[in-house]
Amino acid sequence: MRAAVRVPVVLMTVVIGAAGAVSCSDQNSPGSAAPHRSKAAASGPEPSEKRTAPRAADLPKHPVSGDKRPGLGTADTMATGYTGKDFLAGLSKDWKLKLGKPVEQEMPDGKKRTYVHGRGGNGVTVSAGYADHENMSSLLCRTGANQPDGPDFLAACTRLDVAGVDHGKASSWLKQARKETDSLYEKRVAETGNKKEYVVSGVFTSGPVTMILHRAYDKYSLRILGGAVAQRN
Repeated sequence: MRAAVRVPVVLMTVVIGAAGAVSCSDQNSPGSAAPHRSKAAASGPEPSEKRTAPRAADLPKHPVSGDKRPGLGTADTMATGYTGKDFLAGLSKDWKLKLGKPVEQEMPDGKKRTYVHGRGGNGVTVSAGYADHENMSSLLCRTGANQPDGPDFLAACTRLDVAGVDHGKASSWLKQARKETDSLYEKRVAETGNKKEYVVSGVFTSGPVTMILHRAYDKYSLRILGGAVAQRN
């Protein structure tokens, strides 16, 4: 994959992260952003229609099992002119993350998006997505469910400095979301005996972004998306 030339220069200078940093799919699914496609699909993908952003009032406020996870709209620019470069620089400094060079990834619908991936020595990872290759549209933060400082890392991600986000409410939501998601996960494991159960928190919206927490086995994935929920009912 080649470097995207339109991402702000400051992001082009960061050190390449460790191999295997996870990608952010800009969606609310647990899979990779760019799954392997058949030769037929790769030769001529047909762009799919943009997913319609649902109303916040229609989304669950409490966790559900993975098969009932809510459908969200396509992630889009959080705010015109918001690159997130200062936020990523601060996050990488505080958590000793090694950020990679911006790369383009092809989505299942054939469209390309730019991503910056990063990984910390303690296993935490971050992926920032740019739908238009310039302005941030998504942020994916992952950590181990049993990692002592994992909750603090996820909390740091909710402090994304895009205008309009209520950081106090985001912090409170994350604490409650973790508690409820863990409870449902443990209940599902007790019922099925399958430790690889997958559950999703209720949806939180603040300003231009939507936040949702995924719990899959021993991992938390916090997704912060722009444009995924209709701003007006």
